[in-house]
Amino acid sequence: MTTRLNSGISINNPADLVAAVPPMLGFAPTNSLVLLTVHGLPDAPRFGTTMRVDLPCPGQRSQLAAHLLAGPLRTHRPDAVVLIVVGDQTNRQRCATECPEPETCQTTVDVDGSPPHRELVDVVGDAFAFAGIATLHALWASEIRADADWVCYSSTDCHGKVPDPKLSTIAAALTAAGVVTFGSKDELRELVAPESDEALARRSARIDALTDELEETYGPDRTSHDLKAVFSAIRRTAEGSALTEDDLLRVMIAVSDTRVRDVALGAALGESSDAAEQLWLTLVRKAPAPELADVASLLAFSAYLRGDGGLAGVALERVEKTRPEHRLGVLLRQALEAGIPPSDLSVIARDAAEDARLMIEEDGAW
Repeated sequence: MTTRLNSGISINNPADLVAAVPPMLGFAPTNSLVLLTVHGLPDAPRFGTTMRVDLPCPGQRSQLAAHLLAGPLRTHRPDAVVLIVVGDQTNRQRCATECPEPETCQTTVDVDGSPPHRELVDVVGDAFAFAGIATLHALWASEIRADADWVCYSSTDCHGKVPDPKLSTIAAALTAAGVVTFGSKDELRELVAPESDEALARRSARIDALTDELEETYGPDRTSHDLKAVFSAIRRTAEGSALTEDDLLRVMIAVSDTRVRDVALGAALGESSDAAEQLWLTLVRKAPAPELADVASLLAFSAYLRGDGGLAGVALERVEKTRPEHRLGVLLRQALEAGIPPSDLSVIARDAAEDARLMIEEDGAW
């Protein structure tokens, strides 16, 4: 997940580092390993990317380290990292085959009195060191909220209380920029949660009827009309004009054509990016299957491009539950896990949009 803002955090203050995690991720993580990449050492240190993974099962620590080195860290090539473990619980169901006795998966304090998941920090830190990446800090926090406990793995004398994340410098800057930090990933998931089954079924039936109407009116080649419908909806959203339900359904139908959808990716690159993302977010809550996958992918791409990996991730979860083979969804998930910078993804999107335009022009429908 890409850091959404990079200012006002002191590398030398562990408490501030812990408090900065929720605004950098977009939500307060639980039972997670968080990595902050650091660049520009020693003269001008700056943070690059923030990544979060679930706490791994005991037998998967080495694999996790190898995955991080082969993916995000190879992409970003940091000078150093900060490791922050949040909570102490691994996923019981996922670890069941490895840990027949649940207590072996959720030790709260190691025998020597060090914070939980000491072995995880040692395995990951050693693997990074072998690859030439230093660990500036390794920290544990019970949770990330005001007055929660934090402690350094290097010394139990290094400890304290987490300052209020909402009052941190980075949180203030993000709030001023209109960015919302959620209390948990579940709260973030609620943002893209579907409406009632009855509403989705009603819209699905209306989509079928509207598609038949479009076929009768425009014939099989209605691409230019689809493009007009999409970009008209984005323009009207930007102007604050209300869209009817049929307007929204019309956009869902339009972007189910991969060529139209790929042209629509370009909306995230221009002046209408905020309006486009607002439209995709509205559609994600209202779209039935299979139309959901395309609008959710558009939302994921838009969020990714502005550095909001949290929103991109939960949008992709909806794609994967509906159409796990969805090509754009698969590519975006791979990009997210590999830590591909938004700037690189924007180049790919421009190329995809241009290719789609050329295909449409060749069909005489532009």
